[in-house]
Amino acid sequence: MSDPLIAPPAPATADAPRILIVRLSALGDIVFASSMLDALRRRWPRAHIAWLAQPGFAAILGDDPRIDELIRVPAETFKSPAALWRLRRELRARRYDWVFEVQGLAKSRLLAWLAGGWRAGFASKEPGAFLMQRLLPKGGDIADIASEYRYFAAALSGERAGPPRLPVSEAARAAIDAQRAALGLPAGFVALCPFTTRPQKHWIESYWPQLAQRLHEAGLGPCVLFGGPGDVEAAARIAAATTAPLVNLVGKTKLGELPAWLAQARLVVGVDTGLTHIGIAVRTPTIALFGSTCPYRQGAESPLAVMYDALPCAPCRRHPSCDGRYDCMRGLTPARVAATARQLLNLPPSTEAATPEPA
Repeated sequence: MSDPLIAPPAPATADAPRILIVRLSALGDIVFASSMLDALRRRWPRAHIAWLAQPGFAAILGDDPRIDELIRVPAETFKSPAALWRLRRELRARRYDWVFEVQGLAKSRLLAWLAGGWRAGFASKEPGAFLMQRLLPKGGDIADIASEYRYFAAALSGERAGPPRLPVSEAARAAIDAQRAALGLPAGFVALCPFTTRPQKHWIESYWPQLAQRLHEAGLGPCVLFGGPGDVEAAARIAAATTAPLVNLVGKTKLGELPAWLAQARLVVGVDTGLTHIGIAVRTPTIALFGSTCPYRQGAESPLAVMYDALPCAPCRRHPSCDGRYDCMRGLTPARVAATARQLLNLPPSTEAATPEPA
């Protein structure tokens, strides 16, 4: 342990601070923010740690023994002054010593203020900075996964913060075992995670069925598609376009089950999305496909291959300049991804003639 950069004031109970983490959404960022928990627990093993999140995302933390209390705040709360005042009473009754606001939004800063206690958070251009008592930059090595959250935790605790981690209980594993058995799905499947909220982060849709075929030919699989209810139509198109063994679970899994599902996979392949980050957080070998967003390239504790061609226009973030071609993702061909899968899993290179890439 080293000296923290920012030393919080002494808690009301010595060595047992009551800590509230405010990170409401989104899925990937909540997974990233889980990297704070081990560092906080090492520094203050007797702490009471609570987490404030939106109901649609909170379930991903529901199986985490490092969290003592998971508080769900519906989005409707922000539309009602009476609901906000009621939440203020409820939070302040818990008497948190420290509130760590790691979203940097006006609404999350408001919730941190409602909770009371000493408040530290991320610096950002959002209004409400006056509601915080310390603001920290999003520091750390940008090449590390979850770098800003790891920096934040280390700055406050003096402990090294590792990569994201989502513990999976034996009960959760057993429940997924039963679901797999009902589907006739063996352990060691390949999890495919094609979907995210921004189209410029998607891999080319026609590439997914080609990848499933190549992985099948390499003796890997079967493949399983994962995604949310809004991805059902796209998943059906992908599943219909391949003759390789493929199980489509898109829209059929609960959020809280995903860590246990991906922990049983042999390999996760996905775009820059929360499900891909979950694969890393449960220590499954993962291939992450990046193009329009800045990639993390290191810092995982399990096998990780980040594929990113670093074109001159990348990362374009929310402002693509390729007229919808998504050149950065198009160059990551199924053949390249399948070859990377073999390397990541320490399998020998294929000796068969390569299947030509479709035009």
